[in-house]
Amino acid sequence: MSRKTLILGGSILAVAVVVIAVVVLLTLRDLTSFPTSEEAGISFETIASTRPAGSTCLNEAGGAGLAKELVNLRERVVVVGAGTNLMPDDVWEDYNPRFPWQKNINRNTLFDDHCFYRSPGVPVDCAGDECTIVRELDGYTWLELSAIEAQDCLPTQDAGCSADSVEPGAISITVTSKCHQIIFTDEIYELADPAGNRYVMHATDTGTPDLNAAIPDGWTLTRVELDESLEVLPFGGGDNCYHNVLRDNLGQGYHQVFFAEPQYP
Repeated sequence: MSRKTLILGGSILAVAVVVIAVVVLLTLRDLTSFPTSEEAGISFETIASTRPAGSTCLNEAGGAGLAKELVNLRERVVVVGAGTNLMPDDVWEDYNPRFPWQKNINRNTLFDDHCFYRSPGVPVDCAGDECTIVRELDGYTWLELSAIEAQDCLPTQDAGCSADSVEPGAISITVTSKCHQIIFTDEIYELADPAGNRYVMHATDTGTPDLNAAIPDGWTLTRVELDESLEVLPFGGGDNCYHNVLRDNLGQGYHQVFFAEPQYP
């Protein structure tokens, strides 16, 4: 084989390696980012939906605790540890799922009670176990909790939001399909924006709410004593189950509880 042929072959191989690397990077970028509401064609009425008559809560009663969540980046589905073989806390601490699964940051919940009544995509007239989609991964059972529809970023789309991190001064809004009712009874940590939208903190990464999150200018984050219970239902009206789930730069999560406009976005 001539030296010229070897050089040509090496050049072709080098180009092929570069092309493969670019394709892999572009694929990973697509899998680790979600479309905006505009790109996904997501829009819904900002009125509360109703729980179907006769539906039952598929979770155990009670509130605060560590929710173990995984995100399937390819399917854009979020699952939560549940069922007959729940992953123990000590296993979860060092757990590293296989791609396209990604471990969500710790979700130490703050609500006092909740009711999960249907996995995404399940018919509204389901009953009992038919209402849940259960998966098995690495020997443990997981329940399909929500489907990720879109991700928006405030105060601007380029403020610094990705699928799993938020830059200081930005707020990520993930539009999810999640048939989940959340109840707060004593106190809440309320996030509010200048437009009049309000959000309630439902989970933290550390287990302790932090009012010093680097939120956008004009936003406020305050602790509020409740005079009566606060119930957060899905939005969209009828049988729709849209929740806007926010995240700040500290990994604190919020559910939108009041919309300033009749339509989102």
